[in-house]
Amino acid sequence: MDIEQVRDLSDEDQRVFLLGRVASETTRMDAALRMLHAALRGEHSVDAFLDAPNFVSTLVKECRSLLSAYGELDEGALRAVRRTLTDASAAYSRRNRFMHDMLRADLLTREWQLAGLVRRADGEQPVEPTRFDNMVGLVCDLVGVTWRVRGAAFYVHNRSWQGSALGAVTGQWDGSAEYLG
Repeated sequence: MDIEQVRDLSDEDQRVFLLGRVASETTRMDAALRMLHAALRGEHSVDAFLDAPNFVSTLVKECRSLLSAYGELDEGALRAVRRTLTDASAAYSRRNRFMHDMLRADLLTREWQLAGLVRRADGEQPVEPTRFDNMVGLVCDLVGVTWRVRGAAFYVHNRSWQGSALGAVTGQWDGSAEYLG
């Protein structure tokens, strides 16, 4: 759906649609990380990604460990892939707030907020203001990092996709990415 069509939905429908996109793009990122995990293990079969860990945080940690032991990349490529893994982890952490906290409208201002579903030790409930544009930004960040992880997987596997693997990539709302060089 075009971004302007999403903006035309009611606030409630916007939130539901955007949560769906965040979940969908996270699944794509998970699949790309599994592909990178397989490439770093030297696996070439179509279903080698199925042997990766189930949790994104564990998957990123294992990819980092495998990357450290992988002796076939130069220092620039290693830095780029490490940065991609760091960015994937950061995007996933941001995603967690939207998936595990309540996305709601403030009763008075009607502004969007993320409300934690657990009370902190100090007795406070974490509440963070957010907006439509924050969620769109997260979707685009997930798209961009997914293209970078895919690029890293192909680069490790056969040295293709160098631009996506080693360069700057910006994710677009439509799921595409723009390579910035």
